[in-house]
Amino acid sequence: EDFFPGGALDVRYATAKTNGTSAARTFTAGNTNGYLELVSGTDDNGYAGTAYSLSWTGDRGCLLEGIIRTPADITDFKFEVGLADSLTDDAGVINAKATPTFNATDCAVFVYDTDNNTALDFISAQAGAGVVTTGVLAADALAASTTYRFAIRVETNSVMAWWQGVPILGGNHLIEGGNKITPWFFCQARAVSESKTLQLHKWRMAQPAY
Repeated sequence: EDFFPGGALDVRYATAKTNGTSAARTFTAGNTNGYLELVSGTDDNGYAGTAYSLSWTGDRGCLLEGIIRTPADITDFKFEVGLADSLTDDAGVINAKATPTFNATDCAVFVYDTDNNTALDFISAQAGAGVVTTGVLAADALAASTTYRFAIRVETNSVMAWWQGVPILGGNHLIEGGNKITPWFFCQARAVSESKTLQLHKWRMAQPAY
């Protein structure tokens, strides 16, 4: 769990995954309300991503809750928030949203990617086989400079998700319950453009105490 207080980022975070000019994971002490920044940088397909620790499984059960704030400009932009099976998924867990194809083997993420369209989707994968729920937010419905809340629950192999408190319906979402997973947050530029910043304000993982 983290809401980003204090003077330094927790040393237990995995090394940030960044690529491209000015791409970065940035923490500044004393930010109002507390947040971590993922900065896409200015290169086409430059990115910044962060994971925490591969410390949870669906077989034991877990619930991820998070709060993000979108950049002031969401054109030519991609972000992912959710769960992944790797600390080092370069260029995101979702390789292409349209198909979809994956860099991860097991994952469950909300993904927005203007290389495909301007809708927000929810995508999961079990052993590389994906399920997509399209139109969590319809085309052009995602707003810039806006705070959003989400949750993803994994119980054995089954995945459930909520966006702004609304359950995600459609699709039998699955993940491999025996594989270790981590919270995952990521953004990427989709053109040579002004750098964009995704703010992560809070996340927490809960699991049964047994």
